[in-house]
Amino acid sequence: MKRREFIHVTAAAGGALMLGFTLTAQDKNTKKTFDLNAYLKISTDGTVTILAKNPEIGQGVKTSMPMIVAEELEVDWKTVKVEQSEIDRKKYGAQFAGGSTSIPTNFDTLRKAGATAREMLIIAAVQTWNADKTITVEKKDCYAELGFVVHRPTKKKLGYGELVEAASKLKAPDNPPLKDPKDYKILNTWQAGVDNQDLVTGKPLFGLDVRVPGMLFASIARAPRFGAKVVSVNDTRAKAVPGVKHVVTIEPSENPTELIGGVAVVADSTWAAMKGRNALEITWSDGSDKNESTESIRKAFQDLTSKPAKVLRQQGNVDEVFASSKKVLEATYEVPFLAHVTMEPMNYTAHVTKDKCELWGPTQVPQSVQDLAARMTGLQPSAIKVNMARIGGGFGRRLMADYAAEAIFVAKAVQAPVQIVWTREDDVQHDFYRPAGMYKLKAALNDKGNVEAWHIRAATTSRESFRNPDRPAYTTEVFPDGFPSGFTPHFRMEYATPKSNVPRGAWRAPGHNATAFVDQSFTDELAVAAGKDPLQFRLETLGAPREMPYRDHGGDYSVGRLTNVLKLVADKARWNERNKWLPKGHFLGIAAHVTFGTYIAEVAEVSIESGGKIKIHKVTAVVDCGQVVNKSGAANQIEGGIVDGLSMALYGKITIAGGAVQQSSFDDYPLLRMNEAPKIDVHFVESTEAPQGLGEMSLPPVAAAVGNAIFAATGKRLRTLPLALGDAAN
Repeated sequence: MKRREFIHVTAAAGGALMLGFTLTAQDKNTKKTFDLNAYLKISTDGTVTILAKNPEIGQGVKTSMPMIVAEELEVDWKTVKVEQSEIDRKKYGAQFAGGSTSIPTNFDTLRKAGATAREMLIIAAVQTWNADKTITVEKKDCYAELGFVVHRPTKKKLGYGELVEAASKLKAPDNPPLKDPKDYKILNTWQAGVDNQDLVTGKPLFGLDVRVPGMLFASIARAPRFGAKVVSVNDTRAKAVPGVKHVVTIEPSENPTELIGGVAVVADSTWAAMKGRNALEITWSDGSDKNESTESIRKAFQDLTSKPAKVLRQQGNVDEVFASSKKVLEATYEVPFLAHVTMEPMNYTAHVTKDKCELWGPTQVPQSVQDLAARMTGLQPSAIKVNMARIGGGFGRRLMADYAAEAIFVAKAVQAPVQIVWTREDDVQHDFYRPAGMYKLKAALNDKGNVEAWHIRAATTSRESFRNPDRPAYTTEVFPDGFPSGFTPHFRMEYATPKSNVPRGAWRAPGHNATAFVDQSFTDELAVAAGKDPLQFRLETLGAPREMPYRDHGGDYSVGRLTNVLKLVADKARWNERNKWLPKGHFLGIAAHVTFGTYIAEVAEVSIESGGKIKIHKVTAVVDCGQVVNKSGAANQIEGGIVDGLSMALYGKITIAGGAVQQSSFDDYPLLRMNEAPKIDVHFVESTEAPQGLGEMSLPPVAAAVGNAIFAATGKRLRTLPLALGDAAN
């Protein structure tokens, strides 16, 4: 017998069993795989592989995006294989992770990809049956189900594997019919992440896991102050460290978001590279402003918010209303710089040769990395291959490609594959930080306790002014069309930005992570001043259901949907009955916000322990994101955003002294601990509206909900993040 036809297995142990059996199976070498479109491949053995085009940073798109294709394709999700796609603009368009855009911008395209393949397979089945001439088949009598095409009258069926070769030769239909959401079998169900098994068993999925033959490791000495440059380097002691191969001075680029200068020590291990780095003797220039500090930045905010600034939106006349109103409230809110502190520190691997460049690592912007590599190496983008690794946390930090640029620069210099590895201290002290800001607010209430006028003057260290000074600085910081604009007859928003050398970047829910805290906290202040329940005051202020124009990311928004999540969260958290069921010493706070087209309302249950320690017991969230793709991934995103928001609310603070960051690791930049995490109760609104993203939406309102609960508990209004009572609570 041929080996492919017969397998003989013998086991002998103490006179035990001997087995012989014959296997007749398809020769694996005869299996063929066909690409029906850019997003899916089907093999002649029926294996369906769906490609995930966007980077996976924990937001679940490696699962949810293929689910959309699978739904329309009509396959059993449990049998689908998922692979990360290549980087290819022509095939996939934009491939990045940011702004919670993966689902809303790709939903229709992915549905059409699955539906197109399904229709091609049905047509192939019809042609196959008719060619057989035993029956006459019409397409209207055929349907797809769980990887088969079924002929309804005869119940005959053909598997996708039997049809894929013929289907691949057909012209793709332009407008394939899409399924009615009521017929979904995969979408809006609970599905585990496709990488879960590999994650819990420690498979090498992340950038730090990358290993390439002949690879070296590099650690970079970075400037002790923002803007400082290398004047001179003595690398004698560094080169004496066993394992050190090279010392490379990195020249900074003119763009402060791309390549930051420093000195790289390249070695045969990360330990040797770090030891070598510590042995360097470097003289640095003074930097951009060695006197910049948290205090100097705060003083600049105070100066800017005490005088007129650029008017971004104005309706009515706030000054006249304030002059004549009997009840006018004023408050100043402040937020600090924040670091990203992703669990996986920055890292990237590059191999640059004369003819090509290959890259591996965690990035939210692989196409930008490809473009950057082309500029740095002089190679065509087609000669640059970017391999996407799973990302151990992004939160906007990995929208920057500076660490990839370092790997490209050093690999090109030493002519070997190099992995750049940052330390935790590097991550904290050389981040692109969430902008700090100050917000001065003033509002007037009429005789009925309704908002008559609202004025906000904001000053922040704009992210936009750091990355692109030619664009208006306010665009990443405040939102002229957002609440309360349009909900009060008289409104004015002003904005100013000081000069600062602190690097700034996107941080989960950019802009909204600050403005929601400010707007929703001040709304609570107005409710108290009006003598109204905070929920009822919000509902009255929002008014009748209507569509509100909104020029920022997310488009127009629905007042009715925002009102609905407020009512639902009040019901789920038993807001109106809180005096009956809340344990003694527990208090509730409420907040709601629209972020990138998703509506969310949250209620926080809080108590104050000895020494003024804030204890959060529970957060209830109601979310309207349109159609939900994967309930499991959706719930994870809402829970994760709330936990991140609580870390921001209770602990997050980067301070500056001498033109440098003072914090360095988790000992002085703590995150919420597991024993501090509250119970989180998440509810999604059933909807047929277009799906929206979820990666950032639950974070913005939670700090305000907690702050409002603290006020209910103590009568003290905390207007500065992080929230802290201290001994003042007693």
